[in-house]
Amino acid sequence: MALPSKQYAFIEACYELYEQKMFRVALAILRDETLAEDAVQDAFLQLIRHKVYFKKADSDDCKRYILAVIKNTSINLYNKRKNENKIVSFAENLETVCADEAVITDDNNDEGTSCTPLMNSLPEKYYAVVECLVIRDYSVRQTADKLGITEANVRKRYERAKKMMRQGLDQV
Repeated sequence: MALPSKQYAFIEACYELYEQKMFRVALAILRDETLAEDAVQDAFLQLIRHKVYFKKADSDDCKRYILAVIKNTSINLYNKRKNENKIVSFAENLETVCADEAVITDDNNDEGTSCTPLMNSLPEKYYAVVECLVIRDYSVRQTADKLGITEANVRKRYERAKKMMRQGLDQV
């Protein structure tokens, strides 16, 4: 993407002035150097994409804006990682449940997907979401497209399915 020379000079000046400060803010939030570096890069890409420009890169307004961008970028990255870890954790728990219980194979399914009685007890709309996210390893967006529902609906159904399965485990 070709930037106008003023904006290019502005982004370059911001990088020189704020890169280390941005890294420290990101590191304080993420507690991981690699993720902090990614957050700084994402923040600068946002600045470029949104064509941010201040007359002076060293102005207080510019500094506040850039630090707000890195803070929000870092928090978004943190939340994204946290949610990914929840899904991985749930998938590992599901694999443990599958290993502990008798596995039932659906002979009508060409792919031979196996599931537990616990998953079979879920209503169809929740089962479909868990199957897409955990068994088939689809993303939330892919699951939403496949099932013809919104991404928010996928997340909510997944949350409810996990709750139902936890309650089912407590009863066993």
